Amino acid sequence: MQVQWVMLSHSRRSFLKSGAGAAAAGLAGCLGVTGGSGPTQLGLNFTVPIENLASLLSIPELQNELQNIEDEYTLDVSQNASTADSLTAMASGEADVALVTPVSYASAVMEEPVPGNISAVGFGFWDAHPDNYGITAFAHPDSGITDPEDIEGAKLGINAINTGIQATYRKQLLQLDLNPEEAVEYVEQGFPTFTAALADGVFDVGIYPATFAVGARDAGYVEVFSSQDVWEEAYPFVYIAAANDSLDSKGDAIRALMTDYTDLVDYLYENRDEVVSLASDHFDLDRSLVDAFFLTEKDYYRDEVEIDFDRFQFIIDEMHRLEFIDDTFDVQEYATNDYLE
Repeated sequence: MQVQWVMLSHSRRSFLKSGAGAAAAGLAGCLGVTGGSGPTQLGLNFTVPIENLASLLSIPELQNELQNIEDEYTLDVSQNASTADSLTAMASGEADVALVTPVSYASAVMEEPVPGNISAVGFGFWDAHPDNYGITAFAHPDSGITDPEDIEGAKLGINAINTGIQATYRKQLLQLDLNPEEAVEYVEQGFPTFTAALADGVFDVGIYPATFAVGARDAGYVEVFSSQDVWEEAYPFVYIAAANDSLDSKGDAIRALMTDYTDLVDYLYENRDEVVSLASDHFDLDRSLVDAFFLTEKDYYRDEVEIDFDRFQFIIDEMHRLEFIDDTFDVQEYATNDYLE
C-alpha cells in the first residue's frame, strides 16, 4: 500500500538554522577542544524514538551530516520509559540534556530534583495544532466507548502517572465535570503494548503519541477524543531541557548540540525517505509505521524550535490549574533561546 504524505513547511527552522550557523562559526575551535582536551561528552535522554527528533542524533549516518558532533562534543543517547526517568538521569549526572513534557518540566522546576535546576533551551514539538496530529485517545470498537462521556468508570491506559500526556485525560475529565482521580482507573503500560492491550481488554481506552497511533488507526480503533477537542489552541508539548550545571560547565558544547539539532531538523525534511529508512532500521520499527506518520499531517507540529514564552507560560499555568503542580512560576526564569543563537 502506498502511503500519501504531506510535506510541511519549515521556514521557522530555516531562520533558526541561519542564526545558529552564524553563532557556531564564531565558536569554531573553542568548544571544549582548547588545549587538546578533546570534545566535551554530553548525555542526552529521550522517551519516544523518532517522535522525539533528538533521538535521531544517535544514528551514525545522520551524525555524519552535522557540523559539530564528534568535533565539538560527543553524545551518549539513552532511552527512558518516561520523562520522569530522564530527569532522574539528569539528577544523577548521567544526562546533561533531556526531552521533557509539561508536567515533568514544571515539577522539576518546582521540586528541583536536578542540582542547580534546569532550563528549557528549545521546543521539540507542539500538541493540538489544527493542521497536525494531536494526542488522541482510542478505544476498541467492541468496547462500546465512542465518545468522551463514555469514559466514566473506564480503565485508561497511560505510560506513566503524572506525565504530560495524562494532562489531556485530566482536562477532558474536568470538562465532563468528573473527578480525574475518582471517576476512572489508570493502568500503566508502555506505549508499544497499547494496541494489543486494548484488544485483550487490559484497559478500555489508550492515549497515543503519534508514533503508535498508526497501529490504532490500522486496527480500526475508535477515536474517542483528541487534544484538539480539549485544548483551545496549540501549545508546546516537548521541550529540550538542560541541567543548569551543565549549561555552566558545558555551555559551548550544548550550544553546538542545538546548532546540530536545528540543522538536523532541516535535513530530515529535505531527505525524508532516507531518514524514514535509517530511523526504522536503527530503532527496529516497521518502515510502514514510520512512513505513515513521520513529517506528515499525522505527525506533530514541529516548525517552532525557538521558545514562545507566551504559549509556554500558558501551558505551565495550566499544569497548576490541573493540579499537577502546587503553584505556577515565570517560565522566563527557567527557559532561554540563547543556545539557538
